[in-house]
Amino acid sequence: MPLGQGALGLGVSYALALGYLVLMWFLGGILSRQYPIEHRVTWDTRTIARVTILAAVAGAGAMIKIPGPATTIALDAAAGYFAAAFFGWPVGATVAAIGCFLANALGGFASWLPMVPIYLAAMALTVTIAVFVAKKVNIVAAIIVGTIVNTITCLGPWALMIGTPLMIALLPSQIIGSAVNALVGLSVAEALKAAQNRKRPESID
Repeated sequence: MPLGQGALGLGVSYALALGYLVLMWFLGGILSRQYPIEHRVTWDTRTIARVTILAAVAGAGAMIKIPGPATTIALDAAAGYFAAAFFGWPVGATVAAIGCFLANALGGFASWLPMVPIYLAAMALTVTIAVFVAKKVNIVAAIIVGTIVNTITCLGPWALMIGTPLMIALLPSQIIGSAVNALVGLSVAEALKAAQNRKRPESID
């Protein structure tokens, strides 16, 4: 039975969001320890500038609307995936959350404002998990897992509150949108990393 959109439903949803953040910090901590050059971030002016620029890119992506089966698909999360893979998961999680906020703001979020913090936590977790899987497996697995995690974490709270029928109707657009954002963000980061590695001079023995 659905929990409803009152205090009980929101309370359980916020508890889920807190769980998202705990899992994000756990997996992020592993990335920071095992890959410190890539994922240990210092919050200096350069990092803040990167976040600001990429947040602007995410905002621009939020305004790119692609018609979907049930709802329009925005490219607000691609910058978050890219940032997590290229500049480290803390930067990516921050950009993903900001991009999600901008996408909701541009969509006129007055009616679902209480749910927005849950979306922010969901997106921050999603890009962190995607990068974790990319490092441990490969980019294809990361795109698949990122799509699944994004779909579950974003629609799961709504399914608990109002039931599954409406969520099933939204699944095609959610899956397509998640996959496109993951594909664009992670592919661009992978391509830029490969280009950087090609440009590095070989060490002289």
